[in-house]
Amino acid sequence: MLFHFGGLHHETGPADIDALRNNIPELLAVAREVQRREPAAIAAYKPPNSSPEDEPRVFDYAGMIGLPLVPCHQFPTNSPAAFLSVHALTDLKLPSELGQFIQTGRPVLLTDGLARRIGNQVNLTATNVYVLNVQAHPDSLIELSQARLDDLRAPLLSALHTTFQAPNRVALYLFSTDRRAVQAPDRAALNSFTHEGWVVENFNNEPVTVVLNGQSLNIAARGWIFRWN
Repeated sequence: MLFHFGGLHHETGPADIDALRNNIPELLAVAREVQRREPAAIAAYKPPNSSPEDEPRVFDYAGMIGLPLVPCHQFPTNSPAAFLSVHALTDLKLPSELGQFIQTGRPVLLTDGLARRIGNQVNLTATNVYVLNVQAHPDSLIELSQARLDDLRAPLLSALHTTFQAPNRVALYLFSTDRRAVQAPDRAALNSFTHEGWVVENFNNEPVTVVLNGQSLNIAARGWIFRWN
């Protein structure tokens, strides 16, 4: 909201400033809670200086379809689940790293662009490998139906012991104070994992109803709700 000083003096700028000022206490309160926790998330792998090619901003759109992502610049060997795009092709060790990850049985989501480019080097037929149909238009992801998204999210969120049913353009963020559970493929740690905080954010211009771990939640248009244990 504040990246362009000149824009704050015209059109919606003054109203944006007032809205931000009114929400600063809430934003700081959430920031304090987040600071105490680790994100429990799907690793979004982007090597340094990697090119998106025809998948620009794919991580932004993936976040808006309810996939809780955390960025990483090294291959996420120890993550409970992973999301890889064509950015990962910069990693010369990708075939072996991805092959080993798949063999662990943990869920991995690949963009169709990456799957096409690496399918002759890695066996992508395993049941824990999923392909996201981007078709060189990442913005098309925010037009997918809820039925499609619920099916897409389910196996990835299962690795985080989470269920989430929601329409498009609703983001999910999960947190835990147990670093071992969210950063290591330790089965015992993951089996005992419990969320100690979450945020659900609605990017739609109308209210939505979501179901998080069996609990129905109503979220205002352009609003968010959060809970800390």
